[in-house]
Amino acid sequence: MTGLSAVVGHRDVIARLRASRARGRLAPAYLLHGEDGIGKRTVAEAWTRLLQCRAPAGDPAEAEACGACVSCRHHAAGTHPDVFRLVPREEAATVAIDQIRELQAALPYQPLIASPRVVLIPDATLLRPDGANALLKTLEEPPAHALFIVMAPQRERLLPTIVSRCQAVRCSPPSQEAVIGHLTARLGLPAERARALFIQAQGRIGPAIQAASAPGEAAPPYEDVGAPSTIADAVRLLDLAQGIGKDQEALRGLLAWLTLWLRDVLAWRLTRDPDRVLHPDRRADLAWWADRLSTDDVLDLASGLHAVWTSVHRNLNPQLVAEAALLHIAQRVNAHPPRRQEIA
Repeated sequence: MTGLSAVVGHRDVIARLRASRARGRLAPAYLLHGEDGIGKRTVAEAWTRLLQCRAPAGDPAEAEACGACVSCRHHAAGTHPDVFRLVPREEAATVAIDQIRELQAALPYQPLIASPRVVLIPDATLLRPDGANALLKTLEEPPAHALFIVMAPQRERLLPTIVSRCQAVRCSPPSQEAVIGHLTARLGLPAERARALFIQAQGRIGPAIQAASAPGEAAPPYEDVGAPSTIADAVRLLDLAQGIGKDQEALRGLLAWLTLWLRDVLAWRLTRDPDRVLHPDRRADLAWWADRLSTDDVLDLASGLHAVWTSVHRNLNPQLVAEAALLHIAQRVNAHPPRRQEIA
């Protein structure tokens, strides 16, 4: 089991949650919001174990679950009777209303092993409208011995009334150094493999760890965009967009890769230091881009990608978005003759 101290990143979030426990001022409900795959559930599970541990170890500011008490043993076995997880049942896409009703029937009873009884909702966007409204009734008047930990990629996708009844905690992705350091130090991966997985996983620790068990996996096709011959070929770019089709996750992958690529272009333009880029093996391609884009160009393109990223959860056509993003970047890159690089 992962303790809070072993979680990759999220130091400010963990300090805030530990402080709430140490002061004895727990809110009835917390909302951990931030993009998928960055470790929100890992934080929530580790904090739940600490909250329910009967003999926490260490100073309150750095406390960890002991791992030996009856509560910790039940956590390790996955049999804790005072933890409820609202996740879709097998082969279901959403959390059913009857799951909410079952929770409402069981939650009022006193804890069997440890207080508080904790309700974990790993992705509250999977609640159907009827389920969300039913949950709201419980959040309005929760039992004194209950605590809700709600998670979502964007708080805007939840009912405002649910958000208003939670203490919102913003979770940001772990840093590049933290993710790559975990992959190398904890999982024993070579630095180059860890760096490639960080890029492939869009900077998200969860997918990076999952991909680590699949060596030799082919690189995503959009990595070709960095090649001068590809970014200058409109037909090739349209083919790449067509390959994304209606896949929202593939679009997210493209947008994340483009953002990290532009970050490398900017770093190369300003420093020309291979240690500062995620793609040190593609220095020729980075130099080609850096010679054609000013610092303002790169920042403007990155800002545009961020605006699209925040709208991905809406009803956008992934292929059309990919086409627009790729062709816009291509137009900007190919519009300029080579420039002299800036040196910091």
